[in-house]
Amino acid sequence: MNKNKILKLIHQYMFIFFGIVLYDIGFYFFLSPAKIVTGGMSGLAIILEPYLLQIGSWFTTSIFLYIVNGICLILGLIFIGKDFFLKTVYATLLQPTVLLIFELTMSSNYFVDSITNNVELICLLCGSILAGVGIGIAIKFNGSTGGMDVIQKIISKYFNVPISVAMHVSDGLVVFISGFVFSPFGFKIEKVVYGLIGVFAIAYIIDFIALSLKPRRTMYVITKKPNEIKELIYKEINRGVTFSSVYGAYSGEELTMVICTMDKNEAYRMTSKVVEIDKEAFTFVTSCKEVKGDYTKRGII
Repeated sequence: MNKNKILKLIHQYMFIFFGIVLYDIGFYFFLSPAKIVTGGMSGLAIILEPYLLQIGSWFTTSIFLYIVNGICLILGLIFIGKDFFLKTVYATLLQPTVLLIFELTMSSNYFVDSITNNVELICLLCGSILAGVGIGIAIKFNGSTGGMDVIQKIISKYFNVPISVAMHVSDGLVVFISGFVFSPFGFKIEKVVYGLIGVFAIAYIIDFIALSLKPRRTMYVITKKPNEIKELIYKEINRGVTFSSVYGAYSGEELTMVICTMDKNEAYRMTSKVVEIDKEAFTFVTSCKEVKGDYTKRGII
């Protein structure tokens, strides 16, 4: 490996470390004290914590996560492959390690003295934001917390189930179980509701962080005046464009489709200005979650 690749790898691992630390702060200091389960192996750890401590005071959440994450790593190596194992092992073992350091040095009640309804909402908010941002950063730099992710990928691969379905079902099941565990006499619906809110909030934040920090749009303009539209885009927002030849299925008329990816606020501006150039142009705008490469340069492909 040359120097640039080594520096890039160090940079990547530092950000994964930072993301895992943020996640563990959200989990250890907010979600766990409030007993808010948001799925995953960490959620199972919250559910099983009273039973684990009966085995011994040494059997803490971090020890449980070392065991289950280690088992999941082996399953991932067997059923998914070596590449997945190598990409996952660092963050998978780092997460319980950071948690163990917190357990040995600080009380989980450092920020929260007692849990009331208002404090529970604060824990949900702070825990979800920190966990979502942390996982999002780790994923953005090709890290993975492993654990339940491995089980979900195995289910998706061998049972032909979309990964999103496997995630929602497994996390939802863990959250649902928490409703029975934390209520000695029946089903505690508020725990389940808080957990589901946390699941969706974390998923949204992960998506926002991992796939980009800025919402972007791709504008498609089918027009007879492609060069005029191109010059308009260059002048107004300085974006590159792509030309694609199209023809109407009904009319058989040959036209040009101008394609340009831009920020959301720019898309709102450009759709109104396109009409000024070509009133007959057919324009539509779609959301795009991820953009790779430099899309700010002028030019036609």
